[in-house]
Amino acid sequence: MDTPTRPFGIDPEPTRVDLERRASLVRVILDAVPGGVVHVATDGSIVEANAEALRILGLRFDELTQRFITNFETTTLRDDGSPCPVSEYPVAKVLATGEPQEATTIGVRRPDGATSWAVFRAVPARAETGELTGAIVTFLDITERKRAEEQLRRSEATWRSLGENLPDFVVIVDRDARIQSVSRLLAGYDVGDVIGAEAYAYIDADYVGEWRHRFETALATGDVLRFEMRGAGPGGANTWYETTFVPIVEAPASSPIERLLIVARDITERRRMVASLAEKERLASIGMLSASVAHEIMNPLTYVLANLDFALSDRCPPGARKTKALLDAREGAGRMQQTVWDLRALGRTGAEELFYVDVRAVIETALRLAGPEVAKNIQVNVDLEEVPGVLASESRLCQVFINLLVNAAHSLGDRPNGERAIHIRTRTDDTASLVGVDVADTGAGIEPEHLGRIFEPFFTTKEAGTGLGLSISKESLERMGGRIDVASQPGQGTTFTVWLSTTRVPAPPNADAG
Repeated sequence: MDTPTRPFGIDPEPTRVDLERRASLVRVILDAVPGGVVHVATDGSIVEANAEALRILGLRFDELTQRFITNFETTTLRDDGSPCPVSEYPVAKVLATGEPQEATTIGVRRPDGATSWAVFRAVPARAETGELTGAIVTFLDITERKRAEEQLRRSEATWRSLGENLPDFVVIVDRDARIQSVSRLLAGYDVGDVIGAEAYAYIDADYVGEWRHRFETALATGDVLRFEMRGAGPGGANTWYETTFVPIVEAPASSPIERLLIVARDITERRRMVASLAEKERLASIGMLSASVAHEIMNPLTYVLANLDFALSDRCPPGARKTKALLDAREGAGRMQQTVWDLRALGRTGAEELFYVDVRAVIETALRLAGPEVAKNIQVNVDLEEVPGVLASESRLCQVFINLLVNAAHSLGDRPNGERAIHIRTRTDDTASLVGVDVADTGAGIEPEHLGRIFEPFFTTKEAGTGLGLSISKESLERMGGRIDVASQPGQGTTFTVWLSTTRVPAPPNADAG
């Protein structure tokens, strides 16, 4: 059977079945579109809507097609959360002007109480004659994106509030140390002047070289660095800050570090308190050693007086015997003088300035002062190999060694004589320009649960201890650019190692520039 033909260029009138098929196809296409589509008549009534539009608006088809766009006025919001009037709807503007409208973000409160956010666009719908017959509204759901943006805003506001109210200064700088952001400002400083300025401009001139050296190290290594530094404070006064450099690693991780986070905490009062406690601890140590020191002075004093009495008596003939008596008296006076010098070295108030000192001489002074307290039935083994000079405060370092020696002696308790020993030795770490001093004992050791707390202020396992000795020792050593390590095995003994630098922190070229 031949297929009927139609005249060339003439389309037959579509049948009702054809129209229904086309309408069904259009419905399938609209429902497959990844966004809402709504047809609005010229009077603002809603004629058609696809499935996505119904989902976003939270309405059934029969509920939506019974509404006008004006019915949404009480449920719509602008991007900033304020009420959005109908006159700002893109569809309302199309119906008023007949012109396509740009995208507008609008929130719509659904009947279930939730709010859907979408980007709305609208274009005019016209008949073949060009007459405006309504508008086609399209909108994409951005609810999840809006929620994420809101959470981000809240998070930023929370962190901003936290940063502004922290006692610390939180600063972000670029590779040139120029300030990009700062959490808060000291009184008298203007944010316009601070942003873009070099961070080291607010550091004490004596410490700029060290600050810049550590800054370059953090950029090069990516390590977190923590140190103490003096800089501008309230009212322009010099203030001590515990400063932390935290490299900001951004993708890709292998790329150079472009920014650093700097956290600066005012520790001026803490340093004053520690200094005060250190002085009190030093005086307490002198008091503890006073009986032993008195004994050290009394013996040679008796020796001096006896020899002088003999030299002045009629029993002492002139010549060699008188001379020897006087020489012996002079030797005894020299021993007393040495003891007094040792006491003066211990009692001298430590200054911030560090000098090169012979660590072996400091150990010997500490041994002479603490010796009577330490050497009671205790074998003290000393191996002081030649080492470079170290940067330190002599009096503070002497106090550290006295604390370690006395602690070692106390840890030995009533152990058998064969196990009552303290070993002191010096060594060097040339790769790090450090000198180490080991103070090891064969005492009871430190329990694992206590090992992590022994440097905490006021923590002690002694019945009569203050818990300040090790804390102050650690603080003093860190101020000198050193540190103290500890290793211990219960029942086998403890070793404290004091590390001190043999070099000052080098200043980079042109450290005072800028």
